[in-house]
Order: sequence, then C-alpha cells, then structure tokens
Amino acid sequence: MKAKASIRETIMWTAGCIAFLVGIGLTIGGFFTPPHGSIDGSVLTALGELLTFFGAIFGISGFTTVQIKKLERYGEEHD
Repeated sequence: MKAKASIRETIMWTAGCIAFLVGIGLTIGGFFTPPHGSIDGSVLTALGELLTFFGAIFGISGFTTVQIKKLERYGEEHD
C-alpha cells in the first residue's frame, strides 16, 4: 500500500521545484540581458540561494523518510 503525500510534503516539493526552475530561468535570462553573454553576480547569487533551498528540501526530505522507515522496521522487529 502506497501512502499519499501530505499537504505539507506536496507544498514542500512544489516550492523546491519552483525554486529550481526559477534559478535555471534566471541563469538563462542572464545571458540575454545587457551586457549580452555575461551573467551578473546578483543573478549567480540568487541562483546559488535557490539551488541551496532546493537541495535542502530534497535532502532533508529524503533523509527523514529513510530514518522514519528504519525506525518503523526496528519497531516491528522488536514488538
């Protein structure tokens, strides 16, 4: 049986994906704004922050999911 994602998880994953797409969009857009072919430092800073946010969401979510499953298996074995 597959558990459905909670509202909190859905919002968290959606925010992470949006942050990732915005970061990629900023980087691509940086090539087309004057001066052409050069990305401003502020765009790179924003990209770094958005990708850090994205990584934190997916990293923490994955880590906690694995740890919860380990605890559930441990509890089942010792009941």
